[in-house]
Amino acid sequence: MEISRPNETSILLAGIDPLLANFLRRITRSADPGDNEAAQARIFSQPTQDPREEHFAEDWRDYVEPELAKLFQSALEIIDGDLKKMRSEMGTGQAAVSIPSDHLESWIHGLNQARLVLTERHQLHEKDLERAPASASDPRSMLLLQLHFYAELQFLFLGLLEGR
Repeated sequence: MEISRPNETSILLAGIDPLLANFLRRITRSADPGDNEAAQARIFSQPTQDPREEHFAEDWRDYVEPELAKLFQSALEIIDGDLKKMRSEMGTGQAAVSIPSDHLESWIHGLNQARLVLTERHQLHEKDLERAPASASDPRSMLLLQLHFYAELQFLFLGLLEGR
């Protein structure tokens, strides 16, 4: 996959392998914590664990979490909208998509949320994340590959956002 900036207003992902295109299409689904309490707690982490601060924690749940949920949903909707424009590159089996530069923050947030939710949903630990994917036939390896891809894409988008 190649990432380029053809102009100041867009980022082009080209030569996207079918497996990576599939991972891109999974971002929104992967970022949804659903009923998984650990995943929900990870993306809506409490500001304090101090029982004496329960009033503060209640205010957080009542006022901050709904706004965070809207922010998360908005980022995922932007990603979905961009991915609807992904097209096959004729004769290569690969795909390409142009992402508006002003959508990079949404992509960074969505990729991060997907990584956090996947990590919690599949009960991965630091040692799991540090190992390289072993085999394409191992479902856990495919999950690790997906997580590594999201992390790398997030890192590249951060660099583009910072002008690197």
